[in-house]
Amino acid sequence: MSVVNPRRIHGYADSQLQRTKTDPADAALIARFGTREEPQPWEPPAAAESRLQELTRAKQALQKKTRPQNRLKEAGDETVRQTYRESLEEIDGKIEELEGEIQEQVEENQNLGGRVSLLRTIPGVGLQTAAIVVSEPRSLGRFESAREAAAYAGVVPSHHESGTSVRGRPRMSKVGNARLRRALYFPAMSALQCNSAVKALGDRLKERGKKKMVVLGAAMRKLLHICYGVLKSGHAFDPSLDPGT
Repeated sequence: MSVVNPRRIHGYADSQLQRTKTDPADAALIARFGTREEPQPWEPPAAAESRLQELTRAKQALQKKTRPQNRLKEAGDETVRQTYRESLEEIDGKIEELEGEIQEQVEENQNLGGRVSLLRTIPGVGLQTAAIVVSEPRSLGRFESAREAAAYAGVVPSHHESGTSVRGRPRMSKVGNARLRRALYFPAMSALQCNSAVKALGDRLKERGKKKMVVLGAAMRKLLHICYGVLKSGHAFDPSLDPGT
């Protein structure tokens, strides 16, 4: 059995000019896709990895508290404002509980603990970020290259060019695992200050006049490349070995 991004199937259907949308037609299309593309077999995650993923996803879901925060700002009645404040305090408490559970899950499992410890040798990557990097793709080391891992997270640049007249600005593709991509955002900001390899890249891009978000996107990609290298090699991060510094 294989697990495939539905967008790939949808794109394949468009390429085949399929106009009929029925269960038998879809089944035949998916069968043709599997025969032609030969997607990788799916391997179920270990129980410990599955639980860690569930914990990190729950934490990320709770961190999306923009709506109650906005309503607190808009509310004029003090009773309503107090209700939103209490709601936000409860959410913060649940987030702290989940962080504790995540730490316990990592410490109790030797395999997870070893990989998280390796990632934490990278300046800018803390325990909570490392837990997401480990649990979302199960293991970055399963990818053939760092670029493949970056594509999985959707942090590779997307170019829009045609002939000599169309030269759109490259953008982050964002076609990939949004949870992993979101987990890299703030660590990349930190790494631009404290990680010599990421900082060197950021400084070069700034000298070339690149905008802030372009630099940050490149830092996210660089940080994920470093995570991939550390997990693939099984060795702690050594900035002197990074060719980009």
